[in-house]
Amino acid sequence: MNENLLDVLLYLFENFSMPNIEHTNQVRADLGEAGFMPDEIDDAFDWIRASQNNDQILLSEPDDQALRLYSPLEQQLLSSACRGYLTRLQHCGVLTATLRETVIDRLLALADDDDAPIELEQLKWAVMMVLSSSGDERAFAHMEALVHAEQPGAAH
Repeated sequence: MNENLLDVLLYLFENFSMPNIEHTNQVRADLGEAGFMPDEIDDAFDWIRASQNNDQILLSEPDDQALRLYSPLEQQLLSSACRGYLTRLQHCGVLTATLRETVIDRLLALADDDDAPIELEQLKWAVMMVLSSSGDERAFAHMEALVHAEQPGAAH
């Protein structure tokens, strides 16, 4: 996992509104002051732009009822726990099939050459960032509630 890129994305997510984030000189200056390198900042903005489905062209719309088969690379990078969590999010209405594909695409974009598996917590943050960028406030709120409910010590 590209930890430097993930650090920039998490910083942006925690300090700015993702759907309204403007790639302005002020945001870049804030990131630079926080210690991030210009190439890391550029990579983060590229990642955010790619997570916004507006420019993606699909051959066909994924069917929400279809079974998702994972490629060998996806199986290597996404543990069975991560794949199961994605399925759970789709079944409970947090992710559509299209957003699931966006999340998988963005996770693969974060993958590094070391082929280390993506951790469940990293997956959750990626889902939160994609949902935030999508503008689907209901799904974002649902995911946020799930993440908080799963934290140790959360009341059930």
